[in-house]
Amino acid sequence: MHDSVLRFLLAIGSALAIAKVDASEPSLNASMPEPQRRFFESYCLSCHNAENQEGKVRLDDLAFSIADIPTAERWQKVLNALNAGEMPPKDEKPPTLIDKTNFLNHLSQMMVTARKKLTDQGGVITMRRLNRREYANTIRDLLGVSVNVKTLPSDVGSGGFDTFGKSLFLSSDQFEQYLVIARKALDEAMLSGPRPETVRVLRECETTANAQLKKAVKLGLEKLEQSNLAIDSGDSKKYGFPDIARAKFIKDQVEKSLPIHEFVLSNPLSKSGAFLTISTGYPLDKTTIPLDAAPGKYLLRVRVGAMENVPSSRRFIEVVQGADEEGAKGEQTVLGCYQVSKGTPTEPQTIEIPIAVRKTGNRTFSIRERQHNDRKAAQRYFLSELASNGVGPTPAVWIDSVEYEGPIIEQWPPNSYQQLMFRGSNGRQDSEYARTIIARFAERAFRGKPVSPLFVSKLADIFENRLKSGLSFEDAIKEPLAIVLASPSFLYLTEESGERPLQHELSSIELASRLSYFVWSSPPDDQLMQLAIRGELRNPEILARQLDRLIDDPKAWSFVTGFLTQWLKMERLDFFQFNPTLFPSFDHSAKLAARDEVFHTFHTIMRENLSLSKLLKSEFVVINDLLAEYYEIEGVDGNHFRKVTVPTDSPRGGMLGMAAVLAMGSDGERSSPVERGAFVMRKMIHSPPPPAPANVPQLSRLEGKVLSARELLSAHMEEAQCAQCHREIDPIGYGLENFDAAGNWREEEMVLQGNDKKVVKGKGRPVAFPIDPSGQLPDGTRFNDYFGLRDAVADRSDPFARGITEAIIEYALGRPFGFTDEELAEEILDSAVHQEYPLRKILHALVLSKPFRMK
Repeated sequence: MHDSVLRFLLAIGSALAIAKVDASEPSLNASMPEPQRRFFESYCLSCHNAENQEGKVRLDDLAFSIADIPTAERWQKVLNALNAGEMPPKDEKPPTLIDKTNFLNHLSQMMVTARKKLTDQGGVITMRRLNRREYANTIRDLLGVSVNVKTLPSDVGSGGFDTFGKSLFLSSDQFEQYLVIARKALDEAMLSGPRPETVRVLRECETTANAQLKKAVKLGLEKLEQSNLAIDSGDSKKYGFPDIARAKFIKDQVEKSLPIHEFVLSNPLSKSGAFLTISTGYPLDKTTIPLDAAPGKYLLRVRVGAMENVPSSRRFIEVVQGADEEGAKGEQTVLGCYQVSKGTPTEPQTIEIPIAVRKTGNRTFSIRERQHNDRKAAQRYFLSELASNGVGPTPAVWIDSVEYEGPIIEQWPPNSYQQLMFRGSNGRQDSEYARTIIARFAERAFRGKPVSPLFVSKLADIFENRLKSGLSFEDAIKEPLAIVLASPSFLYLTEESGERPLQHELSSIELASRLSYFVWSSPPDDQLMQLAIRGELRNPEILARQLDRLIDDPKAWSFVTGFLTQWLKMERLDFFQFNPTLFPSFDHSAKLAARDEVFHTFHTIMRENLSLSKLLKSEFVVINDLLAEYYEIEGVDGNHFRKVTVPTDSPRGGMLGMAAVLAMGSDGERSSPVERGAFVMRKMIHSPPPPAPANVPQLSRLEGKVLSARELLSAHMEEAQCAQCHREIDPIGYGLENFDAAGNWREEEMVLQGNDKKVVKGKGRPVAFPIDPSGQLPDGTRFNDYFGLRDAVADRSDPFARGITEAIIEYALGRPFGFTDEELAEEILDSAVHQEYPLRKILHALVLSKPFRMK
């Protein structure tokens, strides 16, 4: 970064005052019941009192209610010691299991309450910067381009949502990261010159595919000959191998890969097209857009057919941008998965796939058969098929041709260019024009906040210096505009300055920004901003109509994905690689479709103003063709998501039947009743269990034993530090045991023997256990099976609505839910309870509330 630019950014950054909250300490209700106090006095105070402070620990002065952080920290140490089994000492008379369990349970719940109360911000909303999602969306709205935000500061600090102001701070040395991204974005947005020609390029797939296969066979035969000579002679280096072990490895690899290559080449269809298959090293069908081709929107047209008698799970193709199976470096991104529903090699179908070609970045787009997005996973599947038929996975999909067309231009120059260079390229390009461009752009970028004339003048000076250095007008203007996009007034959701109290009502313009960033995660559009400027947005009827308009706009998808990903902790889906041998159908695309089912279901409920209870149990699912195949639901064609009615006896319909939710309650190998039960308590009945205690001893006596999930978890009841939580969590999770780790329905639980996680032709054969899905909720309500559990949860729509309402309040206001928000939550729920909590009604009640309109 030029020194002058850095000094300028630091100067305007130092002028930004970040308010610190000095809320009065709230009154707490985190106290211990009398029976637990007697337990504490009986088993702890004889060793940890004023006279006898064993281990330098004194507890007789420890308050039985938590009103501050130091007291909370002392109680946390007590809890940790008890959970670790360190106290009471082994030589002292132990308490009964039930007494210790009850004490730990009450202490854990007391700590949960204390954490919640001590983090309350007293209703004050802290000023914050744009998070990564909001920054990318805002750049998109301003410039019409997508940006990579991975290098930007992290959004989430100590948990919660990425809208929490306390986590969204910015240091001076991070301004340069924003400046670099802004420069790249402006380079892409300011495309000018002659209108690019739209071209269509058709490629017959057999030409490159056959050449690659023949080359692979020839090279393989040469390697096989050399490795055999090296092994037979014992002279590895003479034949190009570092040692005999390497020669044997290459021989083994070639002997495994040659059969599939020769098998494909021998098929007559290879002369008129290319086969795809799931195998390590098999070439993908690749299309590379030339570097001299203009960036923009393109279409890929793939003529494709599926082989006869192919299972439905293999009638899908994936479009991949970036790295390929042959080991090219770079990031690999699956852009979409498409079903070959009708096409055959004699009558192929054409699938159109939209793609975006950037000015910089990878321009290679590959077509492959749907598969696990993991080289080792593909190799394990290949080896299992090889052991079966001596060839490997036989081809299922055949491609006739691939055509790309683009760039598909709707307007030239692009709208982003025309908004910046509002006089057009033929207008007089002088200093006054540059100053006007800067001022206009800053007004839009700062979302209605005033732009200082001094700020514009300093940026105009930078433009003049760049122009004098020999740059063109357009190149010279980019740097001042980039500085606008790296300045605090753009990066921070600041609110109007002035002598106002810590808590005050938002101005109309501030309210417009809060509303748009809540629903769209992006700035207000012209209509919303004009209403704010005229002061009409304060009118409750107009504000309600604008909320409906924002909800109905496609940009509301940002709220759906941003809120749900964080509320449901959906990053857990990516924690584990699902065993491709155990779950061959739960591959990368199936996982993405399962994630999207959660989003599309919530979006449908919001768009159609349905009851939140539809998330607990419903007569429909919102799926596409891939997920319909996974759920064995017929009659769904096309990769778009839509409502599909399911029978009353279907396990699908509601979050408990969603593959993504069930998969998050597993480790990629086995289902976890603990994770699933805890999910129900946290998200569905709004009764979260305490966090898992630290330093809990391992149940080593169970190591190496093949047990069902219920048998394994029954051991939790033997230790008080485990039983305190698991006696409530586990019985819920048992009700979901008819779903395996990947969310498929099953009648038996299959458990692998020993530590062998590979089920390949007899190795690591699983043991079958009958499933007992009966259990109970924490309030004692019993159920016999999954359907009973789902009904019991669906009957508790009140606590579910309470939990999701609190979470939406947190997301919208950018701070943890605290005791000062209790009244707001009650008002929102009271307004919606008579209609069974329609989601849109809840959003309306929040936006029209006083706290939403306050700083």
